[in-house]
Amino acid sequence: MIFKAYSSIPERLHIVITGERGRPFSLVIERDRAAAVFGGLLALLVLLTAGTWLGAQFFQERNALEDTAASQAEELDLLHANFDGKLKNELGIREKKWRQLMATYEAMVTQLKAEKNEAVSQAEAQLAALVKSSSAKTAALQAELEREKLAKRKLLEQTAGRLDERSRMIETMMSRIGVELKVGKKSGSSGGPFLAASFDEKASRKLLERSDRYIEAIQRMPLGRPARGRITSGFGSRTDPFNGQPAFHAGIDFRGRVGDPITATAVGVVKEVGWDAGGYGNYVIIRHGSGYQTLFAHLSKTLVKKGGAVSQGDKIGLLGSSGRSTGPHLHYEVHYKGKAVDPEKYLSVADLTFTMPM
Repeated sequence: MIFKAYSSIPERLHIVITGERGRPFSLVIERDRAAAVFGGLLALLVLLTAGTWLGAQFFQERNALEDTAASQAEELDLLHANFDGKLKNELGIREKKWRQLMATYEAMVTQLKAEKNEAVSQAEAQLAALVKSSSAKTAALQAELEREKLAKRKLLEQTAGRLDERSRMIETMMSRIGVELKVGKKSGSSGGPFLAASFDEKASRKLLERSDRYIEAIQRMPLGRPARGRITSGFGSRTDPFNGQPAFHAGIDFRGRVGDPITATAVGVVKEVGWDAGGYGNYVIIRHGSGYQTLFAHLSKTLVKKGGAVSQGDKIGLLGSSGRSTGPHLHYEVHYKGKAVDPEKYLSVADLTFTMPM
């Protein structure tokens, strides 16, 4: 349609322009050239229109940005001004507080220095007094210590003397009744009262050890009484009560009633508990150490077992008439190193009373 309209236009247009006065003006326009010019003008018009619109938009946006920038600049200036003011105000407040705090600290430091000086002065005074008092107390304690040393030395000397005298009395007593008491090696016979010329700790220790050995040896010697009744038959030769023939009696007999308690005569260990129908009946044998053994026969009942430990005075059985016996009694024997010895000399020590030095 457009092509037909364009082709209907003459290829050349002759235009004559005249005025009321003057010379006429003629213009020849070719169709194709006019179309090109018109198209160019139209394109130029479109470009100008678009450029104008874009320019208007650009200037509007620029103006808006400028307004925004100006507003933000004003706000920034206001904020800067407020920040400076607040900062100065805050710094002023903090500086004031800091100065007050420094003044407080200085006052505290001054007070502490004064208190320190006072405390040091008091401590020095107390120390001086303490040193003086300590010196006096030390001298008093040293004097008291010396007095205690002398008193203890005197007590030890007296104790050593009593121990020596007690040991000699034990030796004399045992020797008088014929009981051998060995407590260790001896360099030879000695005696006489104890006279302490000067305190000798080593000698005192040996004396204590010697006394301990005496006590231990005496504890293992059968010195106690096995029954309360009186002795009806002694140790040694006698007439046999059954056949009337001479015989050797290896122990001693205590009269009593059936059920009377029979007690151990020293510390020891039960070696044997048994029955001998043709001789001892119910019997108990105790091993005491140091070569000593004791035998208790004709019991109605035994109260200990083999291997049991006993102490002096412990009940080991009841008096009876078991075995080869004519009536209720205890047959008691003492053996030393496998040999029967007379029990009465040991009982005499148990019955002996005398004043021991304390």
